[in-house]
Parts: sequence; structure tokens; C-alpha cells
Amino acid sequence: MLILALGAGMATLSSCTEDEGNDPDPVAPVIVCYPTTITTVDDEDDTETTKYEYNDENQLIKSTYAFDGGQDITTFTYTDGKLATATSGDEVSTFIYDAGSDIPSRINITNDGEDVGFTVITSTGANITKVENSYYQDNEAILSDVTTLTYTGGQLTGAKTENYDADSETFTTEVELSDFVFDGKKSPYNGNFAFAFEQDFNPLTLVPSNIVSANLVAELEGQEIKLPYTGTYTYNENEYPVTSTQEISGFFGTDFTFEYDCK
Repeated sequence: MLILALGAGMATLSSCTEDEGNDPDPVAPVIVCYPTTITTVDDEDDTETTKYEYNDENQLIKSTYAFDGGQDITTFTYTDGKLATATSGDEVSTFIYDAGSDIPSRINITNDGEDVGFTVITSTGANITKVENSYYQDNEAILSDVTTLTYTGGQLTGAKTENYDADSETFTTEVELSDFVFDGKKSPYNGNFAFAFEQDFNPLTLVPSNIVSANLVAELEGQEIKLPYTGTYTYNENEYPVTSTQEISGFFGTDFTFEYDCK
């Protein structure tokens, strides 16, 4: 019986050793960094700071934007995991979704309870392709501007914002970006739609990594000008930027500092 017991023990030990040898390497946990403070300093040394707060589901619920002379606070609510409302002072934006979509198709905007405007969003899969802003004047909806986004293989390749003149029924290009180069690191905005909304659908908030360079075309005093856009970054151990300098033509620059809660 003793021999049988020892044999069983050896068999068990052998089995454990073999199993341990065949165990796959442990998968490192995915760390997500949520921005808690973003500070910007422009080339005139004007400083602006935005602080962010989250709920237990890591959803953005409050942003406090501080600038010289005051601050703006925006609060966010969610329904079934989707952004439902954004409130800033008397202005409330309500997000409407098509069935099965995580990207809203429309945002209705009221101020002090009165309809003041709306945004129509067109998307294909996970990509936003068009954003159209309109406002109400004498109970009539007036188109204000349109941003068009283009993709190749799911990666952003172009972004153009055009202002619309209702009197002449013509569009004028405000700014156009193309020929994007990305750093392959992680964007501080994590594809969070609340950030995209808060920053007027800035392409920087819509892409999974950070823009290193692009070509920019803008309208200035009726003249079309072409300028290079560049972004440089330093990163934390989780590959999120902690500092960044973003410049247009090497002259118009803004320095960013990012602070996170990583978990």
C-alpha cells in the first residue's frame, strides 16, 4: 500500500510538473489610462486646464474647464452604457441613437428649455464620416458647418470642415487636414465619444493613436494657405502621451501636459 501511495504521489507530482510546463505564458493585464487633467499653454503663454471626473464604470461624468477669467463645467449622463446628455449651464445636449449603434445619429441642443440647434452625425461601422451642425432662426433650421472625415482601411486619411452661407448657398473651406502620420501609441481620449463631443469632433479625439504630422489647408482673409502640422510626444510606461507639442508651420504652437489615472 505504501508503494502504491508513493507511486500515486509520484504520478501526481509528475502530472503537475508536466501540466505546469505546458501552461501558457500569463497574459499581461490591459492597462487603460483615463485623463484626469489636461493643461495647455499656447505660444502667447495663455494657460487653460481641464479636469475630468469618472463614475465607477470609468465613464466621463464631469469636466471642469478653467481659463483666464472663469470656468465652464459640463456634466454627462448615461443610459444603458451610452452617453445620454451633456449639460453646460443652461445648455443641454441630448444624444439620439439608431438601433444597434453606439454612435449617436443626432444631438438635439436646448438652451433654457428652448430648441437652439442640433447636430446630425453620419457613421459607417465605428467610423464617423460626417458631422453637420445647424441652428434655429425664427423656427427655421439653418445649416452652419459640415465636417467630412475620410478613411482608408479604417484609418483616418482626411478631415475637412466647411462653413455654409445660407444666403449664397455656398460652402467655404475653414480647414482641411490630409496625409496623416500616426505614432502607433495610445490616444489619451480612448475613443470616448464624450471627449469628441466636448472638443467639437476634433480629429485628434477620434483616432486610436496620436497624429505626428499632417498637411493643413486653411482659408485666411479669402486666401487658401497650405501649412504643415506636426505633433511631438513623450510617453508614460503604458504608451500614453504625458507631454505634447503641436505646431502649425513651426510657428503656431500649443504645449499639452496630460495626467492620468491608470488601471
